[in-house]
Amino acid sequence: MSGAPQAMLIKPDDSWPLDQWDENAQALHGVAYDELVASGAEAGEVCEMLNSVLAGRTVYSDAPDWDGFWFYRLFQAGGIRQAFSVRDFFDVFRTMAPEVIDEIVDEANRTAPRAHRAIPDVLHMRALYELAAQRD
Repeated sequence: MSGAPQAMLIKPDDSWPLDQWDENAQALHGVAYDELVASGAEAGEVCEMLNSVLAGRTVYSDAPDWDGFWFYRLFQAGGIRQAFSVRDFFDVFRTMAPEVIDEIVDEANRTAPRAHRAIPDVLHMRALYELAAQRD
């Protein structure tokens, strides 16, 4: 798995209640509900793609409980069993001194700033990981 990460919109499944749609999250991520309905991929298609790329691997998340909840809902809607695990991204830094972590975060913020969008945030996390790996 190399190269630039790919973003994919997911069409909301009929089993997902619309009353849970969050206008604040929509504004933060810049993706409207209508855009997801019109352009998003079906849950099963997304689940199959994720499993084909990630089967047997560990996915690191900066919000593993939240992402785990959404993966659960996605795979439940897709009728497919998830074939990868999700762990806390910050486990990577557990053995590092706080001042080293601060240096890594500052450098990642300069080279790959977060934007609350999938691709920039993944690039930010990748920069953090690569900088941490260089210190190991």
